[in-house]
Amino acid sequence: MNTKSTHFLLFLLFLLILCGCGNEENSDKKVIAKTPQDVNKISGEQLKKLLKNNVKDTVLILSKDTLITYPFFKTNYTAGPQTLFTDKGTWNPLGDTLFKIIKDARFYGLIPNDYHYKTIDSLYKSVYNKQEENYDAMALAKIDLLLSDAYYKFGAHLNKGRFYPDSLLIEWKPAKLDSGWNLTLAKGLSSKNIRAALDALEPRHEGYLFLKKELKKYILEYEKTDWDSVSFSNITDTTVFLVSLKKRLLASGDYDSTGTDPDSLKMAKAIKSYQQKMNLDPDGKLGKLTKQTLRLSKEAGIRQMEMALERWRWEPKDFPDRYFWVNIPAADLHIYEYNNGKIDRRLRKSKKAKELIMKTVGKDTLVLYSRIVVGKPETQTPTLTSRINYMLIYPYWTVPYSIAWKEILPAVQRDSSYLRKKNFEVINSKGEVLDTKTISWKRYNKTNLPFKFRQRIGDDNSLGVVKFNFNNKHGVYLHDTNSKRYFKTFYRYQSHGCMRLEKYWETAKFLAREDTSKVPYDTLALYFATPEQRQINMKRTIPIFVRYYSTVADSTGLHRYIDIYRKDEKMAELLYKCK
Repeated sequence: MNTKSTHFLLFLLFLLILCGCGNEENSDKKVIAKTPQDVNKISGEQLKKLLKNNVKDTVLILSKDTLITYPFFKTNYTAGPQTLFTDKGTWNPLGDTLFKIIKDARFYGLIPNDYHYKTIDSLYKSVYNKQEENYDAMALAKIDLLLSDAYYKFGAHLNKGRFYPDSLLIEWKPAKLDSGWNLTLAKGLSSKNIRAALDALEPRHEGYLFLKKELKKYILEYEKTDWDSVSFSNITDTTVFLVSLKKRLLASGDYDSTGTDPDSLKMAKAIKSYQQKMNLDPDGKLGKLTKQTLRLSKEAGIRQMEMALERWRWEPKDFPDRYFWVNIPAADLHIYEYNNGKIDRRLRKSKKAKELIMKTVGKDTLVLYSRIVVGKPETQTPTLTSRINYMLIYPYWTVPYSIAWKEILPAVQRDSSYLRKKNFEVINSKGEVLDTKTISWKRYNKTNLPFKFRQRIGDDNSLGVVKFNFNNKHGVYLHDTNSKRYFKTFYRYQSHGCMRLEKYWETAKFLAREDTSKVPYDTLALYFATPEQRQINMKRTIPIFVRYYSTVADSTGLHRYIDIYRKDEKMAELLYKCK
């Protein structure tokens, strides 16, 4: 670039900065209205000036605030600008309601200052000068624009959240919102019912509504109580540590100070109470996971619930008639079926169960619950959406490459009989089974392993007797397992990424109802008893949602789980950065 071009660009930059500074200076200057009767007229004139030079802009810069929803709300001011949220220098009912909603944004799992709360509050307090008995009309004009942006941004965030889920980027992408979202908000203004408009944009799933209710209850219940993270590092004084731990458990209502038990027993009971709330093993001991959760402050616990509400906003507006729902932190599977009042006779429900089902007509009904085992923190089960398209009875297990070189190869190099003991065979690139005795295993390593390990079918196969397949780029699936011991524990984060299923037989029966040939249950039982590989394709594939919710709420209340992969912690850090 030549010198003249450089000087010209610098000159243009100088002009832009100069113009920008001039606009900001004008917008920050007070414009006085001396009587309540003059306020509306003069503040309307200031609105017109602020909007005049921004007709075609995609954002509106107001002092230090960027109003990103300006293209959507500017039409509300086209018919002669006038304030929408104030009247004669004070809140009108619309403004009063909206300001309270923003102030209480945390009840929605949102952050008040994302919606200009502090700025609006400060401006509103400066509107009326008691000594001079006059009003700042410019402040009222700015309040109106800030509230408009807050309203539309709030509605957008309620609708689809703040993140772009695949990348966890905090982005403003109006295209992802429900169609007509802005018209819903505009109607809320014209009908003067903005709360109903915001409610209409929220998810309607029961899980979301119950959790939102529990979050508000939690915030209000502990409003006057606080607790910090409990530190377990460098404990030099046990007495001081126990005092801080007792204080923490008292704050959350777990430590009963009124009892007559010895302090040690009170503490053990308090820890058990806390562990039960967190769905941890209630052994009354300060194990690794109990310590991890006790490091959470009250604020961190609230943020965890907020992240769950955020995830609900990423969900589809409606769920299918039948679907599988896996929650990784809870390490469980729920199968739901829309209840239209009909009961499949083959399910053989008890009288009590039938009565319960009839109470849920027109809703998603839980037809099966099962514990599962999910991935370890170092080999995480991915979140995904897919459809179960077939079940494979007596599957082979072809070992993934990462497990092959990390675990199987070193085991074979240590013990040449390992493959025979574990019922493995070795396959070459042509799919041919090789004689393991002819292979010199010491020659092979991570970068040189031209074989695949495949475990033969049978009860001792790692996939058990059945695998439920669904297409996904991660190569994971639901399956039975030959290792049942983890189903009896709360810590079920033990797999390489796939999901091991406790109630595999009941799941197979449910899927058989949708099979092409309507396989009777006795025939299915025969298949499971006969070690021969069979594939049963689904006539109607069943959706499966694998999700990550460390806090869950239902009609029984709030259920908390350990943030095992620290996904919520990372999300909260991104959202609260610089807040």
